[in-house]
Amino acid sequence: MTPINKLISFIALGSILFFTANWWENSQSRIDTEFIKLGGLSFYTSIDRGTNEAKNLNKPIFLYFRSETCYWCKKFEEEALSDKRVIKILNKNFVIISIDTFKQKNVANNLGVRSTPFMIFFTKDGEEISRIPGYLQTDEFLIKLNSLMENEKIKETTSRE
Repeated sequence: MTPINKLISFIALGSILFFTANWWENSQSRIDTEFIKLGGLSFYTSIDRGTNEAKNLNKPIFLYFRSETCYWCKKFEEEALSDKRVIKILNKNFVIISIDTFKQKNVANNLGVRSTPFMIFFTKDGEEISRIPGYLQTDEFLIKLNSLMENEKIKETTSRE
């Protein structure tokens, strides 16, 4: 390969990498401003928008902390968050918010979240009801969800619908 061909190849490769990185950054920014689809659910990615929606809809909040590099998060999303029973309970009864612990470190730090996956349930007014640290299999998560549905603070908001 001649020096000129090497230079052309290097420039072409550099251009491809630059435009791919630029596209990726822009596409992630758009996703992060509205919703993110995880498993079979669409999550708010803004805690402010999600909490405002919870107040407007008079629904409690399911706050899910995750990261793109977390194996157990992806496993939980592929299994529990893709299960029709879980989807039905969460969609019907909660406003769901996903927090990326790398991009939204301040939210995780303020709530004392140090690992992923991590889940916190709140009333519509922001009162904490329950924490679930770590990965749960689908059936374990369903047991927790069904137990939460019996909590008076959850029943108070979901029974009005």
